[in-house]
Amino acid sequence: MRSDHSGNGSVCLAASTDLKRRTITGFFLGSAAIGCILIDHIVLPLMIIFFITFATNEFFRFLHRKNIYPHTLAVLLPGYAIPLLVFYHVPLLLPFAILFFFVCFLSVLRYPGARQNPNFLAETTAAVFAILYLSFLPSTLILLREIGFWYAIAPLALTWAYDTAAFLTGSLVGKHKLARVISPKKTWEGTLLGFPLLLPITYLAGKAWLPSFDLLDVLLVTIGIGIMATIGDIFESGMKREVGLKDASKVFPGHGGFLDRMDSLLFTIPFFYLYLILLQ
Repeated sequence: MRSDHSGNGSVCLAASTDLKRRTITGFFLGSAAIGCILIDHIVLPLMIIFFITFATNEFFRFLHRKNIYPHTLAVLLPGYAIPLLVFYHVPLLLPFAILFFFVCFLSVLRYPGARQNPNFLAETTAAVFAILYLSFLPSTLILLREIGFWYAIAPLALTWAYDTAAFLTGSLVGKHKLARVISPKKTWEGTLLGFPLLLPITYLAGKAWLPSFDLLDVLLVTIGIGIMATIGDIFESGMKREVGLKDASKVFPGHGGFLDRMDSLLFTIPFFYLYLILLQ
């Protein structure tokens, strides 16, 4: 009996320490993000470009462990261009065609490259995926900011609230693993209890920030944010487990790297934008 009590105490202490680090790191990152969104203008796309730079480095870290080496410029130049194109309202069809040609062209120039066993197909595919995942998805935040400041803040606040609720409840009462191999700390209890805990926060946010939201919107957004945040988290965890890494990097205490911090937001921000334009 004593050992069980000691074990539970250790879990609670570890969870408390982890939460403290997460809170401190999240406060500074959140403040920086909110400041950039508030200022808007060119600062917001520059913030996204800043993220793309470091997130690409972390993503390449994954790929290099699989002997996949995309051309750096084939990812970064299109990646940098997309938030600027979105910010300046440039129609994306022609630029996307040019950027896609650019990726293919650099990949062909790279082949067979300096390595004896190049992965041409994997490298080209990884480059295109990196552009979509690391640049196109977060650039939807710029479109949300054009709708309104609070519309851009909402998915960030709701995602952080859901992640915190799921983390706390999972640490306290979680027993059944949601994805044992991919994300061993994530539990069914934490994931499911995060939804009812997020619901009143979404309701209050709707009342304060989003006047067009009714009760159905509150319910659908709560469900969507919870599902997308979970998928985004597990998706990034799957990439890390594939290459034997616990964190994308060690940049942020308690959070790992840029991808570890943004994994849920990369899915919830586009979801929230699509919800607004398709269902509102």
